[in-house]
Amino acid sequence: MSGAPSEGPAAAAQPLLSIVLATFNERRNLPQVVDRIRQQRLPPFEIIVVDDGSTDGTREFLDEAARSDPWIRPVYHEGKQTTVRAQCQGIGVATGRLVVIMDADLQHPPELLPSMVQQLQGGSALVLASRYAPGGSPGPRTLARWFYSHGAALAAAIYLPEARRVKDPVSGYFGFRREIWIPLDPKIRGYKLSLFLLVMANGRPVTEVPFRFEPRTEGASKVTESSAFIGMYLREVRLARRLRNELHGSGRSPAG
Repeated sequence: MSGAPSEGPAAAAQPLLSIVLATFNERRNLPQVVDRIRQQRLPPFEIIVVDDGSTDGTREFLDEAARSDPWIRPVYHEGKQTTVRAQCQGIGVATGRLVVIMDADLQHPPELLPSMVQQLQGGSALVLASRYAPGGSPGPRTLARWFYSHGAALAAAIYLPEARRVKDPVSGYFGFRREIWIPLDPKIRGYKLSLFLLVMANGRPVTEVPFRFEPRTEGASKVTESSAFIGMYLREVRLARRLRNELHGSGRSPAG
């Protein structure tokens, strides 16, 4: 992990790390995200971008970037789907043994990637970028946003013992070792894949690294606190608990 910044994934025949981004109209942010990822000291990596019908030039940027770098891999989906579904599509085509999920709106700083990868290479099955670990910060936010965030974490803790062991169970920035991944039913929709990964870890080491959640400067947030969104989130929590019950009922051990 030391030395000069990575020369990029094209320097290796096979990436060790897959970085998955889900996008919708992120043309103003995506070039900076890609540039900042490339500046990090990382093992050979690929960047998989799952785009849901962007109309702002995001796809044109991705097509051009992929022509010069074969390890920038766009996946196009017509029409909007939820974040979990897009992330699962990205994971499905990822080739790395380590996978990191992050947003493409610069609220998740790429500069945290080396620390997350170090934790995964050191034996963690799952690493969460945590706003609430010592040294982290949720950044400025409205009272409604604060209420939603803490309410979501509380609901997760009620249903999932795994969520009680970490400070930020609903983080949208996380990485995991490929061997813990269990493909989800394509019908599942939602926004918090970390809940399912906490269950999939199934007793293996989970760590948190602190980060500051940055305010969005370009574009519009994809998150809403509407009743429909909250209802979808609660369904996600119940589905994660169902997965947990299935794993425990099958006697599946942490060794897989």
